[in-house]
Amino acid sequence: MYKKILIIITSLFLFINAQDYELNPFIKSALVPGWGERAMKNNARARLFSNIEISLWTICVGTYTYAYHSKKEYESYAAKYAGANVKGKNHKYWVDIGNYIDIEEHNAEHLRWRNFDEIYTEQSQWEWESLDRMENFENRRIKSDILFKSGGYVIGAIVLNHILSSIDALYLLRINKIEQISFKPMTSPNMNGVELNIVF
Repeated sequence: MYKKILIIITSLFLFINAQDYELNPFIKSALVPGWGERAMKNNARARLFSNIEISLWTICVGTYTYAYHSKKEYESYAAKYAGANVKGKNHKYWVDIGNYIDIEEHNAEHLRWRNFDEIYTEQSQWEWESLDRMENFENRRIKSDILFKSGGYVIGAIVLNHILSSIDALYLLRINKIEQISFKPMTSPNMNGVELNIVF
């Protein structure tokens, strides 16, 4: 998955530098931050948004990679010290085994609460060797969850960078249009005064 993301990013930047297609700079920057600015020869701003984009994607891939690795680690830890079967388990299962010493304690409590849908069968059996092992596991799981959530925030920052770059490209586009407008005073023998001619 991460290799695909890196290939897409690399392809986009090669595509930008190789050929300048006739797209509105606003759309260019919405697709790839800095592209619209580069098309309008504003290289300083183009570099700024491009560097931010590359940095954010690097952080995003790194964060999700580390989060996935941490997830595999806490699953292996649970298999080793609690005898948990890691196959096909959802996130709720991992939260539960970090809060109950064994399946019997979990099921007994949920039976008292009459939460019959949350009762685990023998296929989901676990039993921690000690409370310390369980707490260690829970700390690992929380760390992994925080990393996954942080990756989501980085994706939000990437989207924001696209929005800001497209707004910046629109701003530069409007400034360029204003610079192309010239005001020329004109006089004629048949008129009493000066006429202002606006040329686009």
